[in-house]
Amino acid sequence: MKKLYIGVDLGGTNVRSGLIDEEGTILAKDKRKSLPKISAEAPLNQIVDSINAVVASGGVGFGDIIRIGIGTPGPLSAKEGTILNAGNLPHWKNFPLAAKVRERVGVDVYIQNDANVYALGEWWKGAGRGYDNFFAMTLGTGIGGGAICGGKLLTGFNDNASEVGHMSIDRNGIQCWCGQKGCLELYSSATGLVRITNEALINSHVHSTLTEYRGRGDELNSQIIFEAASNGDEFAIEMFDTCGYILGLGIVNVLNILNFQRVAIGGGLADAGDLIFAPAKRALEERGFNTFNSEVSIVRGELPGNAAILGAAKMVIDMEVIN
Repeated sequence: MKKLYIGVDLGGTNVRSGLIDEEGTILAKDKRKSLPKISAEAPLNQIVDSINAVVASGGVGFGDIIRIGIGTPGPLSAKEGTILNAGNLPHWKNFPLAAKVRERVGVDVYIQNDANVYALGEWWKGAGRGYDNFFAMTLGTGIGGGAICGGKLLTGFNDNASEVGHMSIDRNGIQCWCGQKGCLELYSSATGLVRITNEALINSHVHSTLTEYRGRGDELNSQIIFEAASNGDEFAIEMFDTCGYILGLGIVNVLNILNFQRVAIGGGLADAGDLIFAPAKRALEERGFNTFNSEVSIVRGELPGNAAILGAAKMVIDMEVIN
């Protein structure tokens, strides 16, 4: 019988789990709401119930599971198995997640940053296959990043490497929740796109189907902007262009430091396709090192919904990271 592992992807909205063998075949999956705002116990119960569901669906027992890996928002301590202070999990402060899950299921549990396991999954089975120097980004409410260097996951000295969303793009920019100013995710995440669109609607005279949202910014979202851009709204297209170009500048900074050959982008905003990818690639062409541009590719992630659970499983299959 093949060795079996469980990978869990914990997000602010959903928790996904997968029963995965050592070759990366997903044998069973489960998805349910994560319920992070109800209490500290609610998301913990959802994780345990999701794990129970994939074990039952896979027709195995917990005695057949070697280890469980969980990708979760940080900051965190992978060594201690503790969530330090995750913004999307308000009831978890110094929360011993690994120990709590281990108590409930009787299997060794390890945690890692969600963007890191996303990168690991894409490297193992998706857009990063064949690239030992690979970077992955997730564009959602914020921006996450994960790096594969020399074929190994880069975590940093305290498990918080690759926080590319908090790279400062504008030292005089607006205040970020992290305490710094001008962070990349304020411009190039889904919420960043909405923010710069609202700002442009208020501060300039534009001809756009989006002008109806002037003064009603709380009703605007990235999907509405995407639909307007898809229908040829030039203002909406310009907003995506700004968002994507600044994203590209962030990618250029990452490439200049760590010399990756491929960058994969996932998350909800990646669904916008060329609206976001074309300006990002233009920024690379215009602002990157010309010597390397032709060897670097920016692509869409290939494993929507599966990358992080595969990466969480891969983490505990190998149990090898750069510390």
